[in-house]
Amino acid sequence: MQPTTDRGYYNLLGHLSRPSTTLPLETLQASIAHYLAHVQPTPTPFVALVISSPLFQQSLSTSTSTSTSSGTSYTTLQALSTAFRHAIHLKLNHLTSKPSTIFSRSFQSRVDEWVHAVLNGLQGGLPVFRLACASGILLGLEDWEVDLKLKEKEAKVRRKVEEEVVVSLAEVLELYPYLSSASHWRSEFGEKNVEDTLLTTTLLVASTCLPLVAPHRLKALQLRALCGALTATIASAFRSGTFPFLSSLGSLISQSPDDRVSIEATSAFAKTLTQMTGSQIMTSMAALSRTCALTLGILAESRPREGWQVMMEATEAFLAIAKVIEADWIQTPLARITDEDEIAAESRELTAKIWSVLKTLLFTNIMIVQAILTTLAYKPSPLVSHTPYEIALSALQIFAHLSFVLPQFGGVTSTGEGGFPELKKVFYMALDILSTNKEESERFVRGLSESEIRGKTADLPSQVYHAKKAYALACVEQLVPVLSNDCIRDQVYPMCSSHFFDPSHRETYESAHSVMLSIFASHARKTGENIIGLGKESFAEQISPFYARCLAENSGDNQLSPIQLSLAYAALVRCAGTFGRNTENTTHSDLQSRSGDAFAWYCLQTLIDLIRSISSERPSSDYLHRLHLALVATLPSVSLILLPRLLEAIHILAVKNAEPEKKGELVDTMFKEILENIGDQEKEYAMRWWYDHRNALGDEYNLSPARDFVNNVVVRSSNIQEQTGRPVAPDPVSRL
Repeated sequence: MQPTTDRGYYNLLGHLSRPSTTLPLETLQASIAHYLAHVQPTPTPFVALVISSPLFQQSLSTSTSTSTSSGTSYTTLQALSTAFRHAIHLKLNHLTSKPSTIFSRSFQSRVDEWVHAVLNGLQGGLPVFRLACASGILLGLEDWEVDLKLKEKEAKVRRKVEEEVVVSLAEVLELYPYLSSASHWRSEFGEKNVEDTLLTTTLLVASTCLPLVAPHRLKALQLRALCGALTATIASAFRSGTFPFLSSLGSLISQSPDDRVSIEATSAFAKTLTQMTGSQIMTSMAALSRTCALTLGILAESRPREGWQVMMEATEAFLAIAKVIEADWIQTPLARITDEDEIAAESRELTAKIWSVLKTLLFTNIMIVQAILTTLAYKPSPLVSHTPYEIALSALQIFAHLSFVLPQFGGVTSTGEGGFPELKKVFYMALDILSTNKEESERFVRGLSESEIRGKTADLPSQVYHAKKAYALACVEQLVPVLSNDCIRDQVYPMCSSHFFDPSHRETYESAHSVMLSIFASHARKTGENIIGLGKESFAEQISPFYARCLAENSGDNQLSPIQLSLAYAALVRCAGTFGRNTENTTHSDLQSRSGDAFAWYCLQTLIDLIRSISSERPSSDYLHRLHLALVATLPSVSLILLPRLLEAIHILAVKNAEPEKKGELVDTMFKEILENIGDQEKEYAMRWWYDHRNALGDEYNLSPARDFVNNVVVRSSNIQEQTGRPVAPDPVSRL
């Protein structure tokens, strides 16, 4: 197509040469894309006319000088970017449709020539226009990456486009010198109405393409300034300055005639909320967060001292936002709502927008904090003043303040389909970093304990209190292995004890029991690793008799589930078997072993007594079957000394009295525990016992594996005994 013979081309040039036009922006966008792809012989002059057009420059200057044209500059730049992106598609489709001959140039060379011609036309234009056009080209090339494989080939044309993006963005950042000083960007930039500034518009455009630029090229940017600007832009979206968006909500909520919560639809808050959810910053929050996370990681790698300083400042900024939002949320009647039906129908749309903003804030924190924590995990701190534990602690505090949002995603410990994997990844990563320092971990736990006390005295809404408590217990559960005995006794146990018998709040109830099982598991692990100095009277030893009775009382309907009950009893018995083996005096190992067996049998006896009591009251019930399964689950947790007594107890109390339809599950579970989970010495005795009781257990239940196992053991034992002259496995009954 020759421009001299196309009247549409000249008509477009006429509109571009004027500061205003009657054509819609969509029409201009489509026309620019079309002629950019087809203008002959080269697109360079046309590109130069586009980026120097008074029409675009006028729209940009208007939007940055007035507050009534909010978003106009971004719309204009986005239209330019989209036009160049579409032009890439049109041009490449045109090139692929042309038949090639033996004398024609390759497809790749023609693409390179055209892209270079477009880039030449950008020279001399305003940096923000060059950035928009270059980002469109880069996005278009990325769309064709599967066919062109420019990344794989490390093509020069792709490098030129990426360099143009970096250079044009760097020139925009140079217009804001105060961003280079981290102590000033929040005070000078964060307080402005950044949605109407050229810098914010530039960041919105850049966030769409910077993740596509090679990381080593991004190192040429003023990354500290860019991180500060991105953080301030994100913070501004949540009204984090002097007017937090939830601060006025409480006074605007009233009760409707049917006693439902109602929010005035014509209030200033409703208008502010609508502006927030519809703003370009909020709708581009995912791209901004991804770009902020990317630049933080690159800065920490290329300039560690600056990177760690900026990471700390960003974490503190988001922590401040979370504190304000939590404090304002607690004051609103919405925090006390447990059912959507309690909200008036006309106010549900506004309520949904509020939750949308809160969820967006949570996602933003997850994305940025994850990048920060990844750096902490793999890079040593270059600053004495900022340790990894300090930043990880701030990250955990952010999610503690946003804990009232976490139940919307199943919490941080959810294992179901409704869980949020990225949230759990960030949560456990922060705890892993913090747990490497015992002092910081205990300081964090003390802070959680004190926060709970303040929460009780402040009369928090029930939903907020239990969400914060469940989050705190989830943190403590992971930190138990590094906590001291005194901290567990004085801080951790009081946090759990009030929830042991209250299943009405399921997450808090289960978290409290999980913490206790973590205490027992940690004690057993330390004993197994011969960690000396635990003390003769560790907290686990002191609390085990009470907790055995506690589990018995929590074994009923709508309390601990069958699986939870079985796992809990198995963990408790396993830990109890280690009691007495953690002192510095190791000369009486047999006496210590008997002490542990005594503790373990006490816990088992508590369960056995409960089974006998229930058997006399309800001889056939699901509750009794649940207790039978819990007793069977303890088989891998006992020593060879206790195994015969436990097997006989299971045989007499469970197998003989089980209903026919439940006996199959019971015996199958028992055989699986013996075959897969118990130790080698215990397995040898258990399999012999199984074979001896095969008639009572039933011939239909997996007896062939038991028979083969016992036969192999007998042959192996005979051979070893002949060689050594000693019995391989003495009868454990004789040791009782």
